[in-house]
Amino acid sequence: MKKHFMSTNNHPSIDKTTNLFTSESSKLQDVISHAIKNSDKLSISEIIEAYYQVSNVTSLAKLLKQKFEDLENTEENKTLLNKIQTMEKIIDEKFNETLHPLVMSQLKKSIENSRKNLKDMKTNQSKKTKNEIENQARVYEKLRQTMSTKEFVDQYNKLLDKPIEN
Repeated sequence: MKKHFMSTNNHPSIDKTTNLFTSESSKLQDVISHAIKNSDKLSISEIIEAYYQVSNVTSLAKLLKQKFEDLENTEENKTLLNKIQTMEKIIDEKFNETLHPLVMSQLKKSIENSRKNLKDMKTNQSKKTKNEIENQARVYEKLRQTMSTKEFVDQYNKLLDKPIEN
């Protein structure tokens, strides 16, 4: 016999997970919307936040779907399953197919620009001022952060089973 789902008294963990899924899904939609509008100037922290939020919602959806296997097919359950499917579609279409390639491209360009800047700085090897040395250190740090973020994004890309463009 399958269990009924949405009663808080019977399944508080499912209700908490459902509420968390709803809240995190809303955050994800905001993050994706902001990121798409500003895709050419996303900061490293905004990129990481977007991928974190996608991972969070995806994990919650997977957890809820597993819990649904033993439950009755009530209207409330169907409504939540529809919400899950809607979020999966948003992640696939807006994030995986739209934003993710833009982020990959942005990171690649940023790494290329940082490397070019460092190469140009190295070419001018005359006696450097304190300011020039500090500037070069900032470029190295930005390059390190960007390359680390690109590695993180590449790992997500592998989960999608898409070839990585280097």
